[in-house]
Amino acid sequence: MQTIFGYKLHLLVTLGGLILNFELAPANASDLNVGFELLSRHSNLTVLGDKAYISAEKAAELWRNNRIRLQTLPRRNQKRQLPQTVQRVVNSTRQIIETVNGQLSEQFHIEINHAHTFWGLCTRLYTKLAAHTICIYINRLLGNPDFLQIKALAFPNYR
Repeated sequence: MQTIFGYKLHLLVTLGGLILNFELAPANASDLNVGFELLSRHSNLTVLGDKAYISAEKAAELWRNNRIRLQTLPRRNQKRQLPQTVQRVVNSTRQIIETVNGQLSEQFHIEINHAHTFWGLCTRLYTKLAAHTICIYINRLLGNPDFLQIKALAFPNYR
């Protein structure tokens, strides 16, 4: 999630770092409800969510209606805990999401905008998300093995 101009950006990201979909919601909206709404438009996915998305009821509904398996790491105070090896895999996978969020913040300055209207904000948001996607596409065309190394496109000597 990213907080922008009183809104939170919820992303659906692939393991390759490609943004599949997003939801821009008021900052006071429940993360669980916004994430559920975002995922309800998809089907046949396994999704890794952070602890804000823990809900057995919502996970069961997503599975029943959309064949979406919502996986979250349990909170420390929950009885059912995952084995350490599974937790390490989940945490390493979450790093992809954190990398995308970091790129949107640091390289595309997604929180900084000079929009005067909500539609101006949306326009700038779409532009920056499209630019991120194009960078990944260019890296694929160039045969770069790490598609998320997008800074190297603007600064070729950076690695």
